Amino acid sequence: EPDLSATGGTYDVNEPGIQFRHAPPLPTPKDGTEFLSRLEGNLSLRVLDRPSKDELVFELIGVDISFANALRRIMIAEVPTMALEFVYMWNNSGLIHDEVLSHRMGLIPLNVDPRLFDDYGFDVDEEGNPAATDRNTIVFRLDVACGRNAKEDEKIRKKMEVKSKGEGLVSGYDVEEVQEKQKERKSSASDNNNDAANEDEEPSIMNLSIADRAAVDAVSSSNVQATPIDTPHRPFTKHIYTRDLLWAPQGDQLSRFPLHSSGVGNGAGGGIRPLHEDILIAKLRPGQVIELEAHARKGVGKDHAKFSPVATASYRLMPHIEVLQPIYDDLAEELVNWFEPGVFKCEPANEDGHRVKAVVSNPYACTMSRNFMRNPILKESIKMSRVPNHFIFSVESVGMLEPAVIVAEALKILKEKCEKVSGLADDAMAMEE
Repeated sequence: EPDLSATGGTYDVNEPGIQFRHAPPLPTPKDGTEFLSRLEGNLSLRVLDRPSKDELVFELIGVDISFANALRRIMIAEVPTMALEFVYMWNNSGLIHDEVLSHRMGLIPLNVDPRLFDDYGFDVDEEGNPAATDRNTIVFRLDVACGRNAKEDEKIRKKMEVKSKGEGLVSGYDVEEVQEKQKERKSSASDNNNDAANEDEEPSIMNLSIADRAAVDAVSSSNVQATPIDTPHRPFTKHIYTRDLLWAPQGDQLSRFPLHSSGVGNGAGGGIRPLHEDILIAKLRPGQVIELEAHARKGVGKDHAKFSPVATASYRLMPHIEVLQPIYDDLAEELVNWFEPGVFKCEPANEDGHRVKAVVSNPYACTMSRNFMRNPILKESIKMSRVPNHFIFSVESVGMLEPAVIVAEALKILKEKCEKVSGLADDAMAMEE
């Protein structure tokens, strides 16, 4: 059982619910030095799993719940990102109202590292007012119109595409063009040497290279423009996606985020683009148009959820499982396969008259279901609790920043907050003296 003096108790999991069992805590530190020394000796952070590029599971040990919750809240609400903040609507004859369309635009995640931009207000004009510059603002434009049918609409799109390229604007169609060329190069390289490893693909933990390539192709094909379905006797409908957004580089942004390179983040084609090119923005009917300009600024989630870098950031307490009485044979197999799958495993029993016995294999997999308590024998044979100072975090990034970067940035912000409070305390003590 974990040292209860370091936590002041533990959470016992019983059939009715969870109950905290108190224990004599450690004596209060005499000063800050002793507190920091004790924290440094107990603190531990270890990565447990990386299910995908945007997911991270890690454990944080030896801290109070206030520390863990502060870290979680900072990841959600105080790690800055870039999002569309101001939308200047020049013309909108579509069905979606200006306010609703602006809100939808703001929720589009942008594939750009916010650490490369300044906060709005850092740069000022001659009168001392905040000024929009290429260091704090990203500009996007949307200029689309719907033709009478698919053929006419394609002509309008190509005409606008030529116009936008002449103005130095970057659309999602440019990204698709680069992706197609990359796909062709990968295909030709695969034909020349089927055994060559694809350096752009992450290694598979199960060594299923064929399945991995199929998954990559499926994800890549999701960015290809879908052909609208023409329903008889109904007007043509044009779907406006994030690929239709035009990035208008300001100042030296094109050199800082060059097109047709790896760029910042993971966007193929480089430059600054929405994280996904197939997000539906609006639908238009023949004759309807949308013309607007949108400015992205740096912000935090406590101001608006569109700035939050995580989809979810949560934690749970580490389960602690003890086998009080041996569990053998059929009952052991029932426990392993039905009541708590993944938590226990069967091992050969050395005792006479028994085939196998159940032992704890992976307490991390325990979901605290308490299903085993339905069996009166298992109920008396297993003790389950939660460790109060051992937290298992699950962080899922929206995609602008990798989850490990979000955790690191949250820790930096928490450190700055602590230093600020410490400074205020020192100032207060100095004033009293």
